[in-house]
Amino acid sequence: MKVIISESQYNRLIDNFITFLIEPHEVKTTKKYPNSIFWVKDGQIIAEIENSEYFWLHYKIWNEISIQFEFEFDETQLVIKSWLEQHYNLGELTPAEFGRKALLRWNNIMDWVV
Repeated sequence: MKVIISESQYNRLIDNFITFLIEPHEVKTTKKYPNSIFWVKDGQIIAEIENSEYFWLHYKIWNEISIQFEFEFDETQLVIKSWLEQHYNLGELTPAEFGRKALLRWNNIMDWVV
């Protein structure tokens, strides 16, 4: 059985899915990376805003979005950019996937500024 949904329903579905994956999170900073703001969910870094320019998203979250909606890289990037604008007024950031190798940078952060 096929179900037909409107474009606005589809967009709301995408928005709700991204919100589910990212929210709720804490915003944290560290002296080690003074030009970055980190989003932490359940004790794990899920995203980094670097130099008010890039939004690095954990590869597992990026992949879940891509797989769920069968998006190519640029489509995933576009929906995350739209989500950032709608929820945080951060549409000027460039979303990118934070890959497995790069996670070493995140894994070594322990000195959160309170």
